[in-house]
Amino acid sequence: MRAVLLALAVCVAQASHASPACDGVERNGGGERALHTLHDEKARALRSFLYDGWEISEIALSGGSRAFVFLSPDKTVAVWRGAWTLDEISQAKEWTVENAPGIPNQLARCFAVQVTREHAP
Repeated sequence: MRAVLLALAVCVAQASHASPACDGVERNGGGERALHTLHDEKARALRSFLYDGWEISEIALSGGSRAFVFLSPDKTVAVWRGAWTLDEISQAKEWTVENAPGIPNQLARCFAVQVTREHAP
């Protein structure tokens, strides 16, 4: 019984630690605006992060590479193409804030947490 309670406590702690980074961020919607930005007929949207009129979409390009497109409510503000070399959450968030001026902190943080987690060795 004690082992079950301990396992449950660990699960709850992990869930509460991981979820606040993306509170309020809608995931896996959108992508259409980003596709139009790239002008690649064979590109497809893989996933998106949506928050307060902003969108970050991961796009699979026809050449096999991927790009992240950062859209404000009015326009495309940044595109990240190529290898993801930022391996820490703070680096990814810093890059996002510098290259997508005005992006909501919650969206930048969620994106940074998700993308660095997936690209960790």
